[in-house]
Formats: sequence, C-alpha cells, structure tokens
Amino acid sequence: MIRSIYQAASAMMAQMARQLAISTDLSNVDTPGYRQQLSGINDFREMLLNRVAGGDARPIGSISTAVRLDQPKPDLSQGALVETGRPLDLAIAGAAFFTVETPQGLRYTRDGRFRLDEQRRLVTADGYPVLGEGGPITIPPGDVWVDPDGTVRVDDQVVGRLLLTEFPADARLQLVEQNRYISDVAGAPSQTAGVSQGFIEQSNVDITRALTDMLAANRSYALAQRALQLADDSLRLAVNEIGKISA
Repeated sequence: MIRSIYQAASAMMAQMARQLAISTDLSNVDTPGYRQQLSGINDFREMLLNRVAGGDARPIGSISTAVRLDQPKPDLSQGALVETGRPLDLAIAGAAFFTVETPQGLRYTRDGRFRLDEQRRLVTADGYPVLGEGGPITIPPGDVWVDPDGTVRVDDQVVGRLLLTEFPADARLQLVEQNRYISDVAGAPSQTAGVSQGFIEQSNVDITRALTDMLAANRSYALAQRALQLADDSLRLAVNEIGKISA
C-alpha cells in the first residue's frame, strides 16, 4: 500500500515535468531554430529493493516501484525555412549547428539571426562571435555572400568559412541559455550540411502534437492523483478501522 502511494506520487511528478517540457516547446513556437524536446516516461525497475538491500538483492521477478521522465532530447528534424532577404540571416539545411563562442565556452545553435558588431565580427543577436573554421569571422565593407558550403565572401574575397558542427547520433545535447546547446561529446565539422543565405529556420515544434501531449499529460496526472487518493483512503481504513482492537 505504501508502494502504491510512492508509485502514484512519482507518476504525478513525472507528468508535471512532462507538462513543463511541453510548455517550453509551446512558448518557443515562434523562436527561430528552436528544437522541440522529446522525452519518454520509464519506470525505476527494482529501485527501492536494490536501495534497501545495498545492491545485493536477488529478486525472483521484476517489479516496478515508480516512474520517471527521461532527460529531454532535442528533435533534430528540419524546420521550415522562411525568406527574410537579410544577407546576415542564415539557415542550416541538415543536422549541424552554428558554433558560438561565449564566456561559458562553446555553444551550438540553429538560430541564424546574425549581425555585425563594432569590430565588424559576425555575431549572434546578443553579441557573441559566430565561429568560422579559423575563429571569429570579420567581414570588411562590401556585399556579403555566403555559399551553400558556409564560405563567406565579401565581393570576390573569401573572408572565412562557417564552422558547422555536427554531433554523433548518441550524443546528448542539452538546451541552455538563449536557445543554445552544449554537448557531452565533441562535435566535428559537418561534411553534409548546407547554408541558405537570406533565410531563417523556423521552430520545428509540432503544435498539434504538443497540445495533444499536454492533454494526455493532464489526464495521466489526474489519474495518478486519483490513485494516490484511493491508496491513502485504503491506508487510513487499515490503520483506523481494521486494526482497531475491539473492547
């Protein structure tokens, strides 16, 4: 009975976390380059038994004591490209990321709304340098052209090539500040991704799916809450009535 309470409470916590993740997706529907977060709910198999037994337990069968929400992973599917006509708006076609230098280290983003700072370096909207294969890219006066392979030209002069970073399929990408990511493994320059100048990539959030998942999470939360109430009522009955000693 105590286990039932634990299971129901953990299910409520998992569904609450799921709703928060979906809310984040919905709030970034209009954020260029945003990747929707994918996660699943799994159970803690034999968690409580192994904890109590110090890892030496030998269960006869499999038990489930609770559930948890997996660490969200970004959906790397392509978002739609929207033409802006601005020469410093760039969009990636493929699975790579722009590489950005920040005080906290390298960050990776699909948001290609770039500009020039006072030193004429190519920077993000909040002023961090966008890296090329040789470091920050400085753009002299003139007409800027970006080739599909990321080569940046001013008139007929090559001034750099964008560092488009791609990660292995099993890499864990974590969303941090300002629609940027960090990874637990090192990426490598992409050999397949392309760049479209004068475009930005829209968020790849599927609104219909997100709303459906939100409704499902709300329903699951309500069911887990009801299960918790039933388990609590049963425990109260067992303590106060069944265990009562008759005079």
